[in-house]
Amino acid sequence: MIKTEAIILKSSDLNETGRNLIVYSEKLGKINVRAIGVKKVESKLRYSIEPISYVQFILVEGKNSLILKDAILIDQFLNIKKDLEKIKIARKLTDLIDEAIAGQEKDEDVWKLILETLKNIDVGRATSHIVMEFEKKLIKLLGYDSDSTKSIKDLY
Repeated sequence: MIKTEAIILKSSDLNETGRNLIVYSEKLGKINVRAIGVKKVESKLRYSIEPISYVQFILVEGKNSLILKDAILIDQFLNIKKDLEKIKIARKLTDLIDEAIAGQEKDEDVWKLILETLKNIDVGRATSHIVMEFEKKLIKLLGYDSDSTKSIKDLY
């Protein structure tokens, strides 16, 4: 069993009752998690696994992937979810993280950057400047030369 805090980046349908989550976790880095049965009306996890949420997960290793057993919502970032401009900026950040980080790489500095940036967006004003600053910091933390790599798209 693995207990870790995570930011849910993206979510997609897995089947009729399940969801596939892409998350950045404190202990494991970017991972895919299968949430089985969470779309059922009676599921207690249903509202804990929304994208752009800060949660504590309990995971178990399945045959081919990690499976969600429990989730405790730490922060829903409600101010982000109430403001269309903040939603757009938060989505850009989650897309950048998903593009820039290819596999399971734990990085405490990246974790802190993601969490701190989302908290700042939640309590502050959202501007496109936040995305550019985040991208520059992420590029540097991933070990790329920030002078020659101006955006995440330049990495590939």
